[in-house]
Amino acid sequence: MAMTFEEAEALLTPAQQDALARCALEDAPLPSPLSEAQRVFCFGLSVLCEYEQRDEIFRYLL
Repeated sequence: MAMTFEEAEALLTPAQQDALARCALEDAPLPSPLSEAQRVFCFGLSVLCEYEQRDEIFRYLL
């Protein structure tokens, strides 16, 4: 079964969420390698960026 964004979010620490959110906001390269949860979370963040909902990403910043 595929992991949802919410499941991935629950598996990541606030520090991990912060680091990935900063990459999404700054169009910075992602760390490598990424876990499955990190990949799913990053995909969700990219969707928010694509649909110009970047304000939603700020809630993941520490």
